[in-house]
Amino acid sequence: MTGVALAILGGLAVGLITNYLADVLPRCRRLTAPVCLNCGNPRTITEFIRGADCKSCGKVHKTRFWIVLVVSLILSVGVWLKPVENLPFLASIVLLVLFSTIVITDLEYRVILEQVSFTGYIICAVAGWLLHGVTETVLGGLTGLLLFLVLYYAGKLFARRLSKNRKEPIDEEALGFGDVHLAGIIGLISGFPFVFTALLAAIILGGVISAGCILIALARKQYQAFQAIPYGPFIILGGIIALYMY
Repeated sequence: MTGVALAILGGLAVGLITNYLADVLPRCRRLTAPVCLNCGNPRTITEFIRGADCKSCGKVHKTRFWIVLVVSLILSVGVWLKPVENLPFLASIVLLVLFSTIVITDLEYRVILEQVSFTGYIICAVAGWLLHGVTETVLGGLTGLLLFLVLYYAGKLFARRLSKNRKEPIDEEALGFGDVHLAGIIGLISGFPFVFTALLAAIILGGVISAGCILIALARKQYQAFQAIPYGPFIILGGIIALYMY
């Protein structure tokens, strides 16, 4: 019973910290007091924790706040019941905060922040060392980074040539540089050679979901060519699959 209570407390902590980081970092690029996403005015810690409406503009707290809390509780309990071998529960909680923040900012703002990426390198280097040792961790990180770096520049070259052939600019990119950093981060925690499993799973998941989104958009007659789809969640899912498979 004590373990379940600890998992619930951990889940609440993950949800609150993730919501705070996802609110503050995209707007301020640094840690500040909680802010209202509508008017930008600061909020007290108590108002933030309670999910209260903004006193300055009256804006209702985002539904995302409550969704993240509930999902974080479920994930925390799940990690407690089925932990990754050799990874302490506290380390899993830290990883949940990191990956949840990346997923939310990528979905809401189409960006993976450099501050979060560099922190992720440190956290996942330590986690990878606990899981695989130094050599497999470093090789996994370098492999993930270099593979997606190649894909990143290949995508830019393809877009440039297509833009030249169509004689119109193409602003959207298949991969952002934040995705390259994230592939390196996932490589650290997956280790070598399982980084290949993680990234292959990410590519397959991304392709399947992208195809589904295109079919739905076509059915609704809302399809737009070269519409970007956040890739960060798929890279993270690929890493989770690799961790639990191996």
